[in-house]
Amino acid sequence: MRQNLRQPLMTFLLASVLLCTACGGNTSKTVVATATPNGPLIAKDALGNPITIPATAPQRIVSLGATDSEILGALGLDQQTLAVDAFTDYPASFAAKTKVTDANGQVNVEAIVALKPNLVLGFGGEDADAEKQLIGLNIPVVDLPAADLETSLTEIRLVGQLTHTESVANPLVTSLQQRVDAVKAKVANASKVTVYMEVGYTPPPPYAFGGGSFGDSMITIAGGTNIFGNDTSGGGYPAVSEEAIIKDNPQVIILTEDPAYGGDPNAVYTRPNWQTIAAVQNRQVYAINPDLVQRPGPRIVDGLEQLAKDLHPSLFP
Repeated sequence: MRQNLRQPLMTFLLASVLLCTACGGNTSKTVVATATPNGPLIAKDALGNPITIPATAPQRIVSLGATDSEILGALGLDQQTLAVDAFTDYPASFAAKTKVTDANGQVNVEAIVALKPNLVLGFGGEDADAEKQLIGLNIPVVDLPAADLETSLTEIRLVGQLTHTESVANPLVTSLQQRVDAVKAKVANASKVTVYMEVGYTPPPPYAFGGGSFGDSMITIAGGTNIFGNDTSGGGYPAVSEEAIIKDNPQVIILTEDPAYGGDPNAVYTRPNWQTIAAVQNRQVYAINPDLVQRPGPRIVDGLEQLAKDLHPSLFP
């Protein structure tokens, strides 16, 4: 699953399903905490390479993904970040930076080499071939592993280690974790709500957040039960049938795609044969900004809070 929104949603989703299949699905197994106090919080990156903390703070950073860019921005590394991928659009100052990928997500290795970076950040193994070329040219690369929501907070702290900005990263993560814990506390005694969280609907078939995806972990933390939580196909982003959605009869439907690809609640209410679904009958179909649930950076907690409010509106007035 491409969590960096590098191309129109359904196009990048289909490509990423192939990627996840090729690399054996969810890469979160590479997320291993180290017991060494001064060592990296995660032992290996998405490529399986050991992570090493540089002796001095990198001053020439390149971001290959929108998730990486959002983390760098949150850590105040605007001046140190020289270039980003074509789909970075937040923060605004990062959106204006030099692009080192094209509209299809292809990495321009030569352009990166010319920038002489001393840190290149990737995400989820999405650009493994290009990153291996860079490593072969002695350019430091760390590809953050795909992970669940709470492990993504650890990755923010890891970027703090890599960039020597722990004084910013650690308090930020503490604040984000407190917000996650506040959501957990509010929904702890609430009845679980059955949820269908849609990645994309147009063109068919629909795609959903399935088991093993960080969207699935968000649903659980927000007090819901994912109707496709047992489906781990497609690297955690399964293609599903409308018949299965109708049969499972979710109480809430969450849309996480651009309106052009089905992310319009009003359109859901008119989908053929969906009128029997409880969420449709009770007008409990909601749209969330895709960036808040498909980029596991600092804003993922904003997405969690909105999701929890959609599932349990009485608990989040």
